[in-house]
Amino acid sequence: MNENRALLDLDAIPRVFDHLVAPATELIALGLSGRAIHERCQEGGPWQRLESGLVLLTNQPPSRTQRIHAALTVAGPGAVLTGVDALRLHEMAAARLEGPVHLLVPPRRQPRLVDGVLFERTHQLPEPLHLAGFPVAPLPRAAIDTCRRAKAAEHVRALLGEAISRGRITPATLRDELDRAGPRGTALPRRMLAEIDDKVRSVAQGWAKRLVQRAGLPMPAWRVPITSANGSHVATADAWWDEVGLAWEVDSYVFDLSPADTKAALRRAARLTACGVLVVHTPPAQLRDEPQAVADLLRGAYDQATTRPRPEVTAHV
Repeated sequence: MNENRALLDLDAIPRVFDHLVAPATELIALGLSGRAIHERCQEGGPWQRLESGLVLLTNQPPSRTQRIHAALTVAGPGAVLTGVDALRLHEMAAARLEGPVHLLVPPRRQPRLVDGVLFERTHQLPEPLHLAGFPVAPLPRAAIDTCRRAKAAEHVRALLGEAISRGRITPATLRDELDRAGPRGTALPRRMLAEIDDKVRSVAQGWAKRLVQRAGLPMPAWRVPITSANGSHVATADAWWDEVGLAWEVDSYVFDLSPADTKAALRRAARLTACGVLVVHTPPAQLRDEPQAVADLLRGAYDQATTRPRPEVTAHV
């Protein structure tokens, strides 16, 4: 021990390692002997063993952050943090810091067993974000990975609701993550997501109904499937004035749509237009923030639709 202290300042070593988590091999590379490490990790010593070959450079109980760092060190390159810890790093308040640290690892990786860590091998490794120095799953993946293991419906509802409202993620994006996740543990989040989806749609539809009244127009039918003259499905119009063949595409979510959601909405509008339907497309922010401008636009579109023959489509009201 005295020889080691002559070579380096042992008290300065903790400053070298992030979160005070050090592989024993790196401590040895700094000049410590295996015996010196062992002695400092003895009961009452300044350090402690986290796992075989991994040392915590303090004698205090490991924090959640130190457990994450240790788990990622054990897992090796390519591991991604997900679950509740990832949600907390995404600043999601509904995430409860309980249960194991959850890591996604490449499918051929064989990580050793570590107490308090769930290693999930997967072919669906996400491209990580780097938050607080850790490789972290994007919010949709972290939310679904958490919900698949949550037991309480209220917890799942709160997690999904916050991801949608604060994380600005559409239910469609979360459903895509559920589809990729496979069937295990998805029944509860699917049910909660359907409830949230219906509620959000009803809010947007309430805004739209008030706006139609402001415009002085007859009330349209809502969520109407439209088929072409040959009977093939064209699109489901958010709002439909059958007497004039006017469709109103009202995005159902009160936040910015993802690129995939935007493309899907534009494709629906393009198919309707190709069948001769006049389409008004209203972004959700405009519906909320500029109701008078939207009312004027709708009134003008309705008047224009009355001046031409009704398109040869069938509305399944």
